[in-house]
Amino acid sequence: MLKFAKHVLLILGAILVVAAASWLLYEFVLSGYSLKNLVHAPMNDSTAVGHYTTMEMGILLSAVIALIGGFILGLGLGIPSATFKQRYEQRQADAAKKLGEAAADDAPATDAAEPAKA
Repeated sequence: MLKFAKHVLLILGAILVVAAASWLLYEFVLSGYSLKNLVHAPMNDSTAVGHYTTMEMGILLSAVIALIGGFILGLGLGIPSATFKQRYEQRQADAAKKLGEAAADDAPATDAAEPAKA
């Protein structure tokens, strides 16, 4: 269950960060109005000012989405893949396996060339 939650948070966070970055890219590059057009627009042009506030809200909203996405992505990266109990049991099993191998290596070797006495 922990791995599932980790993967869900990673995917959701990555999607939110990419969506916020693409929205910010749209606001600055692909939008019909850019900051250059807004600077050179006459002061009495209400469409430019209205779009400026819309652009400002879009940038603010994309920053909030990126912040939330980054937090979720960080949570996904911070969650361990296994619980403490699972890691402890794995370490115990590895230690028992190493002890078993060491005991097998220390056992005296039987001489196969010597025939068994009956």
